[in-house]
Amino acid sequence: MVKKRSKKRESFRRIYREDLKRDLNVPEMGEHIVKSFQMIFKNWKLFLPLLLMAMVILLLTVGTTGFLKEAAGVFIVLVFLILWLVTIWFARQIMAKHKVKFRDGLYNAMTPLISTFVVFAVAIVECIPIFLLVIAYSAAIETGFLTAPFYALLFWVFAALMVTISCYLLSSSLIALLAVTVPGVYPFKALVMATELMRGRKVRFVLRILVLVLVLGVIFTAIVLPLSALKVPPEVLSIIVELLACFGIIYMATYLYIYYRYLLNQ
Repeated sequence: MVKKRSKKRESFRRIYREDLKRDLNVPEMGEHIVKSFQMIFKNWKLFLPLLLMAMVILLLTVGTTGFLKEAAGVFIVLVFLILWLVTIWFARQIMAKHKVKFRDGLYNAMTPLISTFVVFAVAIVECIPIFLLVIAYSAAIETGFLTAPFYALLFWVFAALMVTISCYLLSSSLIALLAVTVPGVYPFKALVMATELMRGRKVRFVLRILVLVLVLGVIFTAIVLPLSALKVPPEVLSIIVELLACFGIIYMATYLYIYYRYLLNQ
């Protein structure tokens, strides 16, 4: 008769690095990027009104003068959360091959808003390395620290390290922001589920995030720099930047949701 292992003893069993490797059958990065664009542009009748709605809200709040400027950050976060939730709801219905209406997305996607905000707050804490980087960059500019090539190299190595750390910490929270949109899933349950889902997969996910940042950075640079060189009025340039930021949230939500669905199907 074989004795059963003690659960207590099993829980303290050493886990080797190779045991944590998990198979991950996901599309190549290039295919992943293209699929995300295809989902948005093939369903432009859904995403274009969403983009325009977000722009109108931002222009009526952040873009206005007066006391609303003091609450600009709150309005920006709220608009971005709405974009995030509605985009994920659209992506879920599209991938399930359901008939989707823009109105239904607005009504149904807002249900997990509070739960999403809780997970978002956790993600903000995990962004502390990036906040420290921004502070360090401001100090380096003011003191002329970056004028010396050697010190500039040290700073950019430090910057790459801080961004990588934040991306690694954020990996589970980003997946939790997707999981928490499922009806009946509470914030901390979503965080636990996301942590388990990402176990042994964080490094590969961080690479996907870095590629996502690169793609959005290229789009932003390719549009904003030529307009700046043409000396476009600041008001017009501000509207374009807000438009690109809103599109960036839509693309990021679509990109991550496609990846999340591949994880669930493993």
